[in-house]
This record gives sequence, C-alpha cells and structure tokens, in this order.
Amino acid sequence: MAADPREAIAGVRWWHVIELAPGVVTPGAWDLRPTAELMPWPASLSGARCLDIGTMDGFWAFELERRGAAEVVAIDVGETDHARLKWRPGPVPRRPDLGDTFRLAADLLGSRAEYRELDVYDLDPDEIGEFDVVVMGFVLQMLRDPLRGLEAVRSVCRGHLILVDTVSRPLSLLPSPLARLDARRDGREFFVFNPRGMRKALELSGFEVEAMTRMFRDTYAPPPEPVSLSTRLMHGLGTRGFSVAARARRRL
Repeated sequence: MAADPREAIAGVRWWHVIELAPGVVTPGAWDLRPTAELMPWPASLSGARCLDIGTMDGFWAFELERRGAAEVVAIDVGETDHARLKWRPGPVPRRPDLGDTFRLAADLLGSRAEYRELDVYDLDPDEIGEFDVVVMGFVLQMLRDPLRGLEAVRSVCRGHLILVDTVSRPLSLLPSPLARLDARRDGREFFVFNPRGMRKALELSGFEVEAMTRMFRDTYAPPPEPVSLSTRLMHGLGTRGFSVAARARRRL
C-alpha cells in the first residue's frame, strides 16, 4: 500500500470520486456516494459474493466491500471495445489507464476486489460462477443490445440485480414503457429508458422487479471532457441528469 494516498493519486485521470482515507478523495467527475445511499440494497450483503459490471475506477466494487460483501469481482471491457465508444465516428479515443485506476484505488484501500477484463455479453456461469448480488451502474444505456446484456447478467445472478441507470425525464411523462435511441445525441451512448421502460426491460429479460426508486438527480463535478452549451442548458433546465435505481430478483 502506498504511504501517501494524496501523492499516489496526484496526476491520475479519475472518473469516480472514491474516498481513500478520511479527507482524501480521488478527483473524479462522478460522485456516486449520494447515489449509494439511495440504492434499494438487499437487507444484508454480509458474506455475499458480488459482481460489479462496468467498474471503471471501482466505486461500486469498493462500496460492496464496505457493505459487507465477502468476495467482489469487478469487470469492464477492454479499451478498444468499450461499449459506449463503438459507434462514434472517427478514431476511437483511448484511455490507457483503464484498469490501472481500479488497481491503484484497491491498493490504497487494502481491497481484495478482483478486476477482470470481460464484456457483459460474455458473462458465463461456467467461467465466472454465480453471484448473490450484481450491481450494474450506468451500463445499460451504453449497450447496443440492452436486453441481451440483461439476459447475460441473469445467467450469473442467483440473487439480486441492483440496476441504476440514467432515465429520460421527458419520456417519464408518458404512460408507456419507452426508450430513446442515441441517449446523449452525440453517438456515445445507445439508449435512455423512461422508468417504465427500465422496468419492462428487466421483466422481458427474466427478472422480477422488487423495488424501484423515484427519479433522483445525479451528483457530479465538472466533467473531465468539454461539455457543450446545449448539454449544460438541458441540465440546468432539469431535462437531463436524472437516474432511477431498481432491485430485481432472477425469475425462476
């Protein structure tokens, strides 16, 4: 473990805000700590085997450990296959530190969470086993085929799936399960559901929804990449930046 966490994280590109020690946090864009308090967790994670899908820097993996998980496997795709970049025109941007930030944070925290490079579509119980709790945080919107992704998750989930994802506030005003293609209108993400659409996607994929939160505002700092004026306006007007979390159990 590094002797000085502040020195270890300096100059490193972070996506998540992760508290490494009292008063020491990574300078990431997304602060998921308030979201973690809103999640519809199972009654206990004590002794659970857990999976974190789309881990990035590892916030949810370390949160699962903090809440009592006995074993955590964290997965993310390889850099050139990163799902949210697949259909963007032009050269694929690279993030050479993908996986490195997870390992650095795990070292500083003394975490035993295991990082694996694995696509959600390739989840196989014969290869990775089954899990009591699966967390899928802001991944569904990045999948070209969200139902196929959820079906793959179901194959390794013997207990609960905790799904949190961006939802469309305008579409939530309509009484039907809906999704909009090209979630951010810039080719980086595929779908954004309304809450009814999220529930229906889970049900069609073989899950029984036990609990869903109301829409809540995301908590983020200035992002690491430039944000357009239209995006800032949509956040300011309250038409973007909302999420919903659900707890679902695999339907037998």
